[in-house]
Amino acid sequence: MKSGGHERYNMDINEFKNLIKENQFRSPSKGLMSFKEVIGELIEYRDEKPEFEYRIVIGTDSEARESGVDFVSVVAIHRIGKGGRYFWLRIYDKESLEFRNRIYKEAVLSLALAYALLEQQLENNHMSITAGQSIKEAIENLGKNLAGKSAKKIVLTDELEIHVDIGTKGPTKAMIKEIVGMIRGSGFDVKIKPEAFAAANVADRHV
Repeated sequence: MKSGGHERYNMDINEFKNLIKENQFRSPSKGLMSFKEVIGELIEYRDEKPEFEYRIVIGTDSEARESGVDFVSVVAIHRIGKGGRYFWLRIYDKESLEFRNRIYKEAVLSLALAYALLEQQLENNHMSITAGQSIKEAIENLGKNLAGKSAKKIVLTDELEIHVDIGTKGPTKAMIKEIVGMIRGSGFDVKIKPEAFAAANVADRHV
């Protein structure tokens, strides 16, 4: 997997989406799983107790190695006030990256995972994002299309959050405006530290 400076990252999102869909995720309790199986687990977990509120959170962390960078991306479902379940994917980049570019790549990988999650659910229901359509509109249309169709279920809503491992303290402070703007401009909500637990805590366990 090649990557240059962060100016190329918009072009790399499609590459990352395909990489995410093709690779195996890991579950702490169930081991290796395909991307479609992960979506099924997210839906099943929510349907176990539909009376609770849920949110989907996505985050990526990384660690520089001697010969490259280890990236770990996480998708988790949070049963508000009652814990949750998560799944993670490891992507190894043989190219060494400067700190700033590594943080940008974390954000873009999380964006790619969010897009992949939405696209897979649209594909599962014979839909797609149309030209000029926003992420919010695509999610709303998916929900409307499935209204009353109990056989087809979705897990992604406009409650999805992308967590990035940056904050108001330390070297990432100067990157907040640009990274938060990139993610919000793509149509997703974003959280930074100390609220970014999917990146700063969950993904961090596996790098």
